[in-house]
Amino acid sequence: MRFIHIADVHLDTAFAGRSEEVRSRLREAAREAFARCVDTAVSERVHAVLIAGDLFDGPRLSFGSEGVLLRQLAVLAEAGIQVVYATGNHDPGSGPSVQDLAWPDNVTVIAGAESVTVTIVNRGGDPVGYVTGAGHGTARETADLAGGLRPPTATRLPRVALLHTQVTSASGSEPHQAYAPSNPETLRGAGFDYWALGHVHQRQALSADPPVHYPGNLQGRNARETGPKGGLLVSLHDSRHPVVEFREFTRVRWETLAVTGLERARTMDALVERVVDSWERARSPDPGSDRTEWMVTVDLSGPSPVWRKLREQEELEALEQECADCLGAMSVRIRAGGTHATVRLEDHIDRQDALGASLRLCRRVAAGDERLGLAEADLAGFDRERHGSLEAYLRRLLDGADAEIMARMLTDAAGTGAP
Repeated sequence: MRFIHIADVHLDTAFAGRSEEVRSRLREAAREAFARCVDTAVSERVHAVLIAGDLFDGPRLSFGSEGVLLRQLAVLAEAGIQVVYATGNHDPGSGPSVQDLAWPDNVTVIAGAESVTVTIVNRGGDPVGYVTGAGHGTARETADLAGGLRPPTATRLPRVALLHTQVTSASGSEPHQAYAPSNPETLRGAGFDYWALGHVHQRQALSADPPVHYPGNLQGRNARETGPKGGLLVSLHDSRHPVVEFREFTRVRWETLAVTGLERARTMDALVERVVDSWERARSPDPGSDRTEWMVTVDLSGPSPVWRKLREQEELEALEQECADCLGAMSVRIRAGGTHATVRLEDHIDRQDALGASLRLCRRVAAGDERLGLAEADLAGFDRERHGSLEAYLRRLLDGADAEIMARMLTDAAGTGAP
């Protein structure tokens, strides 16, 4: 059996906080990535496409995405390719889009926690394998759905499990709620030849025997989801020697670029030159393709003679536009909170005054040793699904705060940054 395993397509993600032009392009790029997945499925003559949840970003699908989705599913039907789709927490089986769409006959939607087994056949109608899955009936599925999945018995054909779940050991699982939580021991001992998982957006193999894989999301949705994105082409012709290959489907990539060494950059041109130089070095081992479109976040940090300008929104926007033009990027966002006056933090952290105490407090928060006496309910902007732990959220919230505190306390009347 050959199939493509994808997950977390998140059609109709809002991409809040971006310009309407960028939001529109990112939403369209997700649809294009799904179409590229379909093209690959047809050209590779796979037997099935497996979707491990979160096909939609919310319970309702826009007309535009609905049209693209149904047209692409019809292409798969024409090619004799089955689709097995197990719902996730963003697109639960009780949602209107899952319930109301006119799904083609080649699509099996597993919309609830009860285990469903689908026989996968070749173009001649002969069985080539089985897919057993469970879906999320609601947006907050807390049961261990993996424990209820059992492979078919009395067969030598490949048996695949399909599930949207957070495996406790998965890397990058911290930002995600523990919906349908499972553990590696349950998965490895269930008797399946392959586990097709979704929910964690970082591509990874949790086990080699049997293969347990997250393909990652089809397209990055924010600055934390960097690198090439796509799906997995899986061959189980010989279940003892499975072949799993990553295929990139999206042309839009998010990347974060750290830029230091700003001490001599006193003009916008000099800053842009530092950004371009850092970008070229970062992209040298991983240049993307000629058609890759880039969403770039630039983290400026360290001492800078123009740190004050980098605190002004108008100046940042001018620098962002210039960097985007020079990099050929769809969008550039610059975070300059890590820049500060040209003094060393280490020279002041042991001071026995308000500055020293503030710097030491920032360091304790960054190390996870201090949560400022705050509970989750005290932070209006905190969302465990998006931010992970409270400690991780506080670290991100106060990132660069030590430099900002020092810059404010040490700047003299002439604005030279001298203590």
